Amino acid sequence: MPSKELHLTDSEIAAQFTWAWGDRYPPTLSPNQLAELLGLSPKTVHFWIAKGRLDHAYRKRGKRCLIGRDRAFKLIFDGKDW
Repeated sequence: MPSKELHLTDSEIAAQFTWAWGDRYPPTLSPNQLAELLGLSPKTVHFWIAKGRLDHAYRKRGKRCLIGRDRAFKLIFDGKDW
């Protein structure tokens, strides 16, 4: 029996950040905030950025890196296997 692929919808992602999580984790995150949200080390998030795994989810502004929370979630949970 073929497996059905499940994908997160935009409304499912947004629903998780409507209450207290939305205040703590705004739509634009730093690598440290994304790492805290996912329970990972900030080094892991920086490694993903360096390897291109979060392409189209982040932007460099000078020395700062800004990550789109919803796009990052789509890439992490619905993207190809790493």
